[in-house]
Amino acid sequence: MRNQYLILTTIGLLFFYAPNCLAQSKVAFNYQALVDLEFSTAGPLSHYFYNEIHNEYTDPRIGISAVNLLGELKWGEQWKVNSRVLLERELGQKLQQLRLPQLNLQWLSKERDYGITAGRFINPFGAFNQRQLSTQRNFISLPLAYSYYVNISDRIGFYPNMGDIAKFQVDNEVQWGSPMLYYGGYATGLMFSWEIEPGKVNWKTALVSGASNLSTQFSAPLHLGFVSSLRLQPTYYWEQGISLSTGSFLQDSEFSTDLESLGQYRQTLVGTDFKLGSGFFEVSGEIILAFYKVPSFDIASESFLDAEGVSLTGIASYLDVKYEPPFAPGSYIAYRIDRLGFNQSTFYEEAWDNPVLRHTLALGYEINAYLLVRTMVSTQNTDQKNWGDQQRSLRLSLTAFY
Repeated sequence: MRNQYLILTTIGLLFFYAPNCLAQSKVAFNYQALVDLEFSTAGPLSHYFYNEIHNEYTDPRIGISAVNLLGELKWGEQWKVNSRVLLERELGQKLQQLRLPQLNLQWLSKERDYGITAGRFINPFGAFNQRQLSTQRNFISLPLAYSYYVNISDRIGFYPNMGDIAKFQVDNEVQWGSPMLYYGGYATGLMFSWEIEPGKVNWKTALVSGASNLSTQFSAPLHLGFVSSLRLQPTYYWEQGISLSTGSFLQDSEFSTDLESLGQYRQTLVGTDFKLGSGFFEVSGEIILAFYKVPSFDIASESFLDAEGVSLTGIASYLDVKYEPPFAPGSYIAYRIDRLGFNQSTFYEEAWDNPVLRHTLALGYEINAYLLVRTMVSTQNTDQKNWGDQQRSLRLSLTAFY
């Protein structure tokens, strides 16, 4: 928290004193603010690590879920600083987690066809990461790849039934695993972007601090990762993306001294996404393949069974269909089908996690230029679990933005 306050103070000083320091340049400051008020209720077996609803808050609940403040400081035609301050519910519970997910310095060429970004920026992998704000999303909930915690911990690697049945603490924290991609959608490092053909072909590549499932801004030990994304728009109604991410992610813990090098354990993601639009309809989706090399852990003996690392594979996909009724401008109805699947490991005789299927129906309406209301209902089924519809959820969100 002290580091965050230090960074916030730095931003404040920059915003207030940069105009004086750069009086000879053209300086402009723009900002955007968003507040999300949410009502939710969910089935009794819901949990933040499964469907973003904490199991202590499944009863009807209303309150502010997130507050965002985005700032953009420009000087001249080529330089700018981008920032985002976020106050949100910690693990879906109380509104008390203050974060600085974005803070970067960006330089653009005079022709604005290529640029360099240093600091904390949006992870260029995939399509969903680019929609960070609630006003950019048709659904309140995140796709499973970004929100469902699988049986791979950044502290001790893989073990089955993590969090669900096998509740094991590391450094006084129960291990629930990690999503395939960190839900915050940001990475720290250096990124190069190139508009190869304006409006047609764009390429971004970045050297970042670890794999895309890493949630900490500053890992211990320091990890390295690589992300690249190629975005194509062959026609006005078709967009296509191809992405790659690879990096290490395992963190120091009370058990990590049994491992020779934490940097040898990696996650690699390969993904493609698309968007097709015609008239009042839009169809979009994403497919992500995840490859892991992780140590396997035995909670009974509290030791690693295979420190060399086992190979695990998973797949995530979702498909969105959106319709905007011509008789109700500013409104939409959308449906999403979302799936997670896992391979059978040679080390573990069953699939290393339970496949998940989710259906979601959403409605939205932009009341005016400052208010957006959205609602959604979802059902979720997990293979090998007799849970029925007990992870269902109903959420209603009102977003005020400026």
